[in-house]
Amino acid sequence: MNIMLQGFLIGAGVAFVLIFFEYTAIQREVAERSKRLAKKVEKDSNQISRMRGMMTFGAALPFAFAIGAWWIWG
Repeated sequence: MNIMLQGFLIGAGVAFVLIFFEYTAIQREVAERSKRLAKKVEKDSNQISRMRGMMTFGAALPFAFAIGAWWIWG
């Protein structure tokens, strides 16, 4: 398998795991705040921007891994 493809796939896996854990952390924060206030609350702007930043990072990470793998092992 091409080394750039391997790097891309590894980067995609890492990005998926990071996005998943950030999403679950945000959901846990919302649930805790909802329980504390005893009513349903929505995500605040800080949490939305955290998730948007993580999605952007996750979109760029596979390409960075592909270039890094090509540069190191190619």
